[in-house]
Amino acid sequence: MFKLKNIVTITLSLMLILSAGTPTFAASTPTTASDNAYDWLKGQQCSTGLLDSFSDSQQISYTYDQAVGAIAFLLKGDTASAKTVLDSLKNLQNPSGSWYTAYYCNNTSVQEHNQHVGPVLWVAMAVAKYEQDTGDTTTYRDMAIQAIDWSLQFQQADGGINGGLDDANNVLTWASTEHNQDAYSMLSHYGYTQEASEVKSFLDNEAWQEAEGFFWAGRNDPNDPMDTNAWGVQALGTSGTYEYSRGLDYVMNTHRNTQTKRVKNNTITIDGFDFNSDQDDIWFEGQGQMVVSFKMDGRTADADYFLNEIIKIQDFYGTGGVPYSLLGTNNGYWTMKDKESVSATGWMIYAIDGYNPFQP
Repeated sequence: MFKLKNIVTITLSLMLILSAGTPTFAASTPTTASDNAYDWLKGQQCSTGLLDSFSDSQQISYTYDQAVGAIAFLLKGDTASAKTVLDSLKNLQNPSGSWYTAYYCNNTSVQEHNQHVGPVLWVAMAVAKYEQDTGDTTTYRDMAIQAIDWSLQFQQADGGINGGLDDANNVLTWASTEHNQDAYSMLSHYGYTQEASEVKSFLDNEAWQEAEGFFWAGRNDPNDPMDTNAWGVQALGTSGTYEYSRGLDYVMNTHRNTQTKRVKNNTITIDGFDFNSDQDDIWFEGQGQMVVSFKMDGRTADADYFLNEIIKIQDFYGTGGVPYSLLGTNNGYWTMKDKESVSATGWMIYAIDGYNPFQP
C-alpha cells in the first residue's frame, strides 16, 4: 500500500510538470483585449509620430501600418494620437502625392523607396475615418485627394490601377486586387464616381473567379492570398454583381489550418487562417480581417470563434500586441515575422469593434 501511494504521488507530480508546458489559456474578454492592444500600440509610437511596425530592433515604420494604427487610435477615442500619426505623414508626403513604402521610425528617413498604390490609398482611408469622427474636413483633405490623384495616373484600359513605382522610380506593370479594392473604396468615398466604376469593372471581370468563388491576387495572377477575399467583402459588400461572400467560404476551405507553437516551456495551438493556401502558418492580421467580414456576413459564430483565437495568442505573448504570424514562414511574397505587429494588433481592434475601414 505504501509503495502504491508513492507511485500515485510520483505519477501525479509528473503529470503536473508535463501539463505546465501545455497550459490552457483563458482568453481575455474582448474589451480587455482591445484595451491591451491599444496600450501596446501607444508604446510603439516614436517621437516622430510614426509607429514602429514590429516589436523588434529594426525601427521600421511601414506606411500601411501608420494608416492601420491611426484608424485604431480613432476607434479607441484617441484622436490626439491619430493626429500625431497623420501629421507626420502629412510632412512626409511627396510633392507628387505619394509616400514611400517605409521609413525609419526614429528619424523618418526612407527605408524602402517603392511607392505602391495600396499603402498610399490606406492613408486616404485613415483620413476618411478621421473626418468622419471629428467633422474636420480641412486639415487632411488635400493630403487624401493628392494621394488619390497620384494613384489614378496608373489606371489602365481594363479599369485596373497598376501598382505604382518601384524603388528606381520605374512604373510597375502589375495590378494588385487588394490595391484596387482600396482604390474602389476611396474613389467611391471621395466622389470619383466614374473612376470607381472602372475599378469595379476590373475587380469583377479580371480579379473575381466566378467558378471557384474567390478573388485572384491580381491581373493574370492566380495566386490566392487570403486578404483579397476578406477585403473584397469589405470593399464591395457581401453581394452585388457576384456573391462576394463566397470568398469567405473559399478561405475557410483552403486557408484554414491548425498550428502549434512552443516558447520555452509553454505551448499554444491556434486554429486560424494562413496568408495563402499552403496552410503552414497562422496569419493574424488576415484573421482579424476575416472576423470583420464574417460579422458583415452575419456569421457571428465564426466571427466570435476566430476572434477568440486571436485573443488567445495576444494573451500568450502577454504584451498586449498581436504577432503578425504564428510561425514566421514565407508566404510566397515575403517572410512574415512572428513578432507583435501594428497591423495585426490594429486589425484585432477592428475585429472586436466590427469596424469596416473600407466603408468609413
